[in-house]
This record gives sequence, C-alpha cells and structure tokens, in this order.
Amino acid sequence: MAITVLRPASSDAGPLETSDPPLTAELGRVLVSHGFAGDAVPAALGTPPASGNAHIRDDVPLYLRRLAEPTPLHTLIKLFVLLQPVDDAAVRDALAPLSLEHIERLGLLARGPEGVTASLRLSGCAGLVLAHDTYDRRASVSRDHVLDVNPTTRTLAALLVRRRVRSTLDVGTGCGVLALMTARHSERVVGVDTNPRALNFARFNAALNDVHNVEFREGSLFDPVEGERFDLIACNPPYVISPESRYIFRDGNRRGHGFCEEVVRRAPQHLEEGGYATVLCNWGIAAGEDWSAPLRRWVSSSGCDTWMLCNGTQDPLTYAATWNSSPDRAAYERALESWPAYHRELGFEKIGLGAVILRRRAEGTGWVRTDRFPDGSLEPDESLIPRIFDAQDLLSQAHTDDALLARAFVPAGHRLEQTLTLRDGRYVAGNGSQIALDGGLKFRGDVDPYTIHLLTCCDGRRTLGDISADLAAKTATDHDATRRATAAICRRLVSLGFLVPAQ
Repeated sequence: MAITVLRPASSDAGPLETSDPPLTAELGRVLVSHGFAGDAVPAALGTPPASGNAHIRDDVPLYLRRLAEPTPLHTLIKLFVLLQPVDDAAVRDALAPLSLEHIERLGLLARGPEGVTASLRLSGCAGLVLAHDTYDRRASVSRDHVLDVNPTTRTLAALLVRRRVRSTLDVGTGCGVLALMTARHSERVVGVDTNPRALNFARFNAALNDVHNVEFREGSLFDPVEGERFDLIACNPPYVISPESRYIFRDGNRRGHGFCEEVVRRAPQHLEEGGYATVLCNWGIAAGEDWSAPLRRWVSSSGCDTWMLCNGTQDPLTYAATWNSSPDRAAYERALESWPAYHRELGFEKIGLGAVILRRRAEGTGWVRTDRFPDGSLEPDESLIPRIFDAQDLLSQAHTDDALLARAFVPAGHRLEQTLTLRDGRYVAGNGSQIALDGGLKFRGDVDPYTIHLLTCCDGRRTLGDISADLAAKTATDHDATRRATAAICRRLVSLGFLVPAQ
C-alpha cells in the first residue's frame, strides 16, 4: 500500500525520490540491521542516547577516532551522521545487498573526488530511521528547512496518549516523526504541513520505515482535514512569537501568539468525543497576569477538559537571545533590539513556554487544571495522561471531603527517597523525604511520616475514611482533624497520579 499525498505536484517538491517505496523500505531494513535505529549509534559515538545532533559539528575529529574500526555501522555513521566522505568500497559493503547506484537514485548520496558523501542526515529515534536536513548554526538555514528530532519533538511525544485509536492527526508533521510514531497505535494517521519540502521528507521516511497507514496532506493547520474528526491530535507548531516570518518551522506568521491560539481554539472541532489533543505552545503574558490567564481565554468555550502545563517563562530579551544567538553579531544585536520591542508593543512582559492538553467532552463546559512541568527528563508513559484526566474527573465530582474519603485507592508506581544521616554510630532518617513518580511526568514532592504511612495503608480494600479513623485512634489525635488532613493530602496525591482508584 503506497503512502498517499494530496496535491502531489507540489508535495513532491524536495530532494528525495519517493516513487520507489519498496527500494526505500529495503534501505531502511539494511540500516536497522546494522543498529542504526537504536542506541548503537550514540554508543559508538560515546554520547548520551537522546543527546541529538547539535554537538556533532564540533566533535568530528573525536568521533572519527572512535569510528576507526571499519564496520558497516561505523561507515553509516560517518556517512549519514557526521557527513564525512567515505571510500566507495566501504559504502558498498555497508549498504549490501543494495547497490550504491540504488541509493544515489533515492537522492541520499553523491560521488565526488574525495569519495561518497551524503546529501542529507539520517537519525535514529524510537526505532525509526529519519531523513532530515542538516543544521549548522554557523551557516544559513533555508526558509523551508526540515528539522530533525529535537527536544520539543521528544517533549510532545512524551505527552501524547498512546492508547489504541482509530485515527490520529499530526498538525505540522515536518519530517513525519510523530505521524510515524503514532502509526504504531493508530489504524490510520493523517499528517499535514504547509511546507512541500517537509512532506517530501515525510513521505520518504514513511517508506524508509515501511509504514503504510499514514496519509500526508498539504495545507495550513486544519484546512486539509475540514469536516473530519480524530481520536488523537498532536501539534508541534511554529510557536515562536517573532516579529518576522523567516522560517516555516519556527515562525507562525501570525501577530503575537495568534498561531498557537488558533491551533488550540480549532483543535476541539476536530476531536472525537473523548479524544485528546496535545499542543506545544508559547504565549505572551501581560504584567500582573498569571501565566495561565491567556491559555484560559483560549479554551473558555472549547467544550473540553483542559490540562495546562508550564515549562517556565522568559523575559523578552532572554527569549530573543534564545532564538537568535548567532556568530553574525550585527544580526544578533538587531534581533536583541527588534524582538523585545515587538513584545513590548504587544503588551507582553513575559513569554510562557509549555503545552495544552485537551479532551473533548460529551457535554458541559469542562474543567481546567494548571501545573508546572516537574524537573527532570520526560519519559513516554502510555497510562499517565489518561490517569491524570481520570483523577481530575474524580476530584471534580468528589467536591466534599466525605465524598473523597468514601473511596478506596491504591498507590501508582513511584519511589520514596529518604536522606540518612550518621548519628552516634547509626544512620537516622532525616526530616526530608520525597516521593517521585517512576515515569512520564515525574512529579515529585516532600512528604512527612504521616503521608508515608497513609500511602502504605492504601491497599484498595479500605476507604480513606476507614484508614483515617484507624490512624486517628492509633495516634490519639482528633478524628475530625485527621479526616480533614487525610482528605487534603490524598486530594493532592490523587491529582498528581500517586494514588489511583481501586478497581
């Protein structure tokens, strides 16, 4: 089954040949057989598994020494990761049983006086092999540049609901990575993008990974899927609040945070009942305004339950430096002047960074919840997002302490961290203890001995009220005060996913 692209005349514009999916899929199998899609590449380079490619341009001499042994994997890394010329015979050996001429025809390789060179970079991510443009901040980047898998992509992937669904929409698909990831648990996936060159890469990457249930369409935002609904929507938009529209992948070509606002406002129209949409966002915050206030306005009539996550805020000058740091000092200084001036004109004192997760309701206005991203790396957890939404549903229904205390709970996967101090020849537990979720959004918090004991008592058989009564009797404390304390503590533990309702 071939990968479908609407309006192929423009969507085929790009450097990669997409008319021979079987050949491309065979190349993918060769790459995977040598370990290119997994952790073998960073292991060979001596880099962290999720470190990305940003450092490669500076460390090529070191990496070439580490790759001195002539193995097929080392050849492929030199060729497609380091972009170094490689001897013709070594390339043929690494690509066997395919011929060098086959891969040249796909647009990935060229031969020159110094040897065989790659025209594009390949990266491994989550078992996929992905073609994308090369990036060097010291060189100019084209307006239709196609990004690799970057930290924001990994963040969005970690925030996606990974249950089995009928249909998924990837808005701003780029090289197609999220569309291909979600294809594993979706019957069908639609990826859309305004950049024909990105769609060329996405088509190629679908064939490279032998994925057949993805369809790519050209167009802006939800226009290519007018009238359609999906169980899951992912969007990593050009969210940067910029006074210019230099790059398709970065600048939303709307005033202020208008692009992200449009995505969040329009997404509910394309969600099936109970469907989830996850959108990465930047947004402007006025002086004296809570970070969530603009986002609340965006979802005020969405018909969705909404979880807003903030990964921090930046002042306009820091924000300008983040997106414009360059060896071109004159251009950098101009950006440090024009970007903050633009933000002042818009009335933005700070720029918020984060995500909005929506779940379409059958009826009603829905609840809104806000949280800060926890410290540490995010990890995919197929159950966490639905668990948090289910917990918020429960807490929204259990308005009173009595209603919550009538329920039974069990602990979810987490760990307890305690500090031991050596005193008089023995280790004594210190005052500071923390609990932390094992995966996904690794929420953590300080806990006292009472909370620790409470968690150990939640066995799924006794209600929180029964546990509270037992603890009050054992400690000779006021029963009503213990009930209030138990309800307050457990409301927080439930909201963050440390306690889940007993089946």
